[in-house]
Amino acid sequence: MTRRYFQEKLFDAEPGWLGPKYLKGFGAEPDCHSRWETIQQARNGGSMTPEIMTQLRRLSHSEKLTFHEQCEVVGVRWENNRWTVNCSGGETLFVDRIWLATGTKLDIAAEPMFKEMLETHPIEIVKGLPVLDKHLRWPGCELFLTGGLAALQVGPVARNLSGARMACDRIVPAIVKSSIALSPAIISQQSLVISE
Repeated sequence: MTRRYFQEKLFDAEPGWLGPKYLKGFGAEPDCHSRWETIQQARNGGSMTPEIMTQLRRLSHSEKLTFHEQCEVVGVRWENNRWTVNCSGGETLFVDRIWLATGTKLDIAAEPMFKEMLETHPIEIVKGLPVLDKHLRWPGCELFLTGGLAALQVGPVARNLSGARMACDRIVPAIVKSSIALSPAIISQQSLVISE
């Protein structure tokens, strides 16, 4: 099931986002709103690899699987030992198992885990994403973020393994070099790295 048509791609974003080809210009862009727009355009929603799509098509042809495209889920409930899934077009599906649910909207202000941090250390937020320093540190403390929450700094591949490597390259120097640390008072405290 997908909100639109299934997309078949080898990568979440163009391979140029894995290195300086596109990241140089992204990093030079000072406006975080423009960066957010660039991320949306580069990712263009979710996708599956050609290999996975071939396997799914085979299952569909053998009637072991049914594709439901352009079906946005508007409600899900567990009743009578099965899931009732309501779609935006009025379609209702009854399923035994939900195998994978993705497509969450990142919004740090809506995450209960960050509620107290936002109160004690207010931060600029652009379309749900926090504006971190170049080391992916929450301004004013030693909290580092990776994954999609660090996309404004890392770029469109922040959610995948390449993005995790890029995040590590930014975070590690700030943790191991006292000259990059926030302040002498914080150097003695432990740092926390959170990945969504």
